[in-house]
Amino acid sequence: MGCQDYIILCVEDTADWKHGATREIVQKADPDLSRTVIVNTKLDTKIPQFGTPSDVNDFIKAKILDRICPNKLGGPFYTSVPSGRVARPGHDSNDSLFDSDEEFVEACAGAEQGDKALVMQRLKRLGKAGEHAAIAANKRVGIRELRTFLEERVDESYRRNVAKIIPMLQAEYTSAERRLKACEKEIEAISVDRLKAGADVFCDQFCVCLKKSLQGSVVAPASLFGETLAQETAIAGSFHDVQGAPISVSERTWDRLIDVEVGNKEHRLYG
Repeated sequence: MGCQDYIILCVEDTADWKHGATREIVQKADPDLSRTVIVNTKLDTKIPQFGTPSDVNDFIKAKILDRICPNKLGGPFYTSVPSGRVARPGHDSNDSLFDSDEEFVEACAGAEQGDKALVMQRLKRLGKAGEHAAIAANKRVGIRELRTFLEERVDESYRRNVAKIIPMLQAEYTSAERRLKACEKEIEAISVDRLKAGADVFCDQFCVCLKKSLQGSVVAPASLFGETLAQETAIAGSFHDVQGAPISVSERTWDRLIDVEVGNKEHRLYG
């Protein structure tokens, strides 16, 4: 109900307009009832509760409601709906009063005519003023009158919002058209010939890379992959200082062997 474009139907069952539990709930979403149409139900059972025609007139005119809710969208409208269920396939027909929806609609129309006749009968006792009041009151009695009012309000709301809706639709159309063109380009790009050409290029590149990985390379520049003797010893270790090892020698002997017998310990020739 919070949407500002919605029309709220506030259905009440009361004979005292000062109190309306349903209105209190509706006002949480629509505080001034500017989007709300008030409907009073079970009119056929309320009319007999009033002792005088003036009481009926006061209830139908609902001036106190106009003072309480001056900004309401419409109403009050007065309706009576016949009691009883409509028969449905697969359900017990003995529990239904109407055999079809059309029969129920006819019963609603009959209830509306009965309500208008009852209001007219009670208000005519007020004389000419009562006749005018009855004519005015009957414009708000019945489901048909309520439906006509709601259709007019919906039409007004639609026409009022057309100015906002059209630019939104145009923007959405432009966006959809742009996406459609992008999809068409993608579809053109995946033609059979282009897919074959792309697959051939991929296969050639894959075969070249596979050949290189299997064949290997003899090119290993010492400047990139070589290590000095100190780097090799630090990374891989050495057995010359391991006690009990066959090639274990003292540090002095090791240094002499490296300098005299091996040499080039500062060059990147190891590793």
